[in-house]
Amino acid sequence: MDYIKIYQDEYELVRSRLGEARLQHSLGVAQTASLLAEKYGADPAEAFLAGLCHDIAKELPREQQLALLKKSALGGDAGVLQHKQLWHAPAGAVLLAELEPQYPRLNGAVQGACLWHTLGRPAMTLLESLIFVADLIEPGRDFPDLPQIRAAVQQNLTAGINACMQGVIGFLESEQSFVHPLAYEAWAYYKKMGV
Repeated sequence: MDYIKIYQDEYELVRSRLGEARLQHSLGVAQTASLLAEKYGADPAEAFLAGLCHDIAKELPREQQLALLKKSALGGDAGVLQHKQLWHAPAGAVLLAELEPQYPRLNGAVQGACLWHTLGRPAMTLLESLIFVADLIEPGRDFPDLPQIRAAVQQNLTAGINACMQGVIGFLESEQSFVHPLAYEAWAYYKKMGV
């Protein structure tokens, strides 16, 4: 299926806002998400679109990201506000909502997948889960734990989410970087789900 042809308008929108490396990452996430959607019973086309759009705000100037973030569901969250690396996901969700009248396929489900792709949350929707996982395991990624994480994702989605969360949180802790409380809450939720 040629999803770029189907989503030509949305592709051009994303392409106009991202540099080449980030665009290639977004295409990798889109393709990975669509394959996972086939495996786990979601709409592959919608998963492709959500993956394509997940980083749409990543290269906006910081002040624009912050202005969008403040309109989002996480706009009052002190942990997010204090850590700029977390701004682009909620900023992107708001940007997609603002663009929805012009691009109606950028619906609430796609916006939610963008919102939660970095932090995750307990009880993510299937689409949110797919984008969260695909963002970490897309073909362009390369880090030591990746083979085990990819294997867990193929085993089942809950195992995959757990492996992704363990990998990201473990890395942040090892770097003595900030881990948002919601990430710990989400990881606890999915560990319990996997029992």
